[in-house]
Amino acid sequence: MSFWTRHQIFEKNSIILIAGILVVIAIGGLVEITPLFYLKSTIEVVDGVRPYTPLELAGRNIYVREGCYLCHSQMIRPLRDEVERYGHFSLAAESMYDHPFQWGSKRTGPDLARVAPNIRMSGTSRT
Repeated sequence: MSFWTRHQIFEKNSIILIAGILVVIAIGGLVEITPLFYLKSTIEVVDGVRPYTPLELAGRNIYVREGCYLCHSQMIRPLRDEVERYGHFSLAAESMYDHPFQWGSKRTGPDLARVAPNIRMSGTSRT
């Protein structure tokens, strides 16, 4: 049986196909998860990060209510064009006190925490 026809075993027998899929997923999962057990922390330390004050939490509630996070997300996006346009990308440690996380899928505006932290926290900006 040639190398190029061995896949027929998987195509003809669904049990073998399912077993193969499970083996590949198990190996991939181990490759992704195992290194995390050897890290002391998955979040890097950033100076100046602290829990929010009550006033900042009230501003964050407005930020979430108005949907500002959809365009001004805190997503970690180290893409060159976005760094040139909006400045340094956000770090995971900067939003460690945000629960639930407000990361959008596409950032179309600057991260308001980078532009002016008091705007994001006070909720006075509505773009």
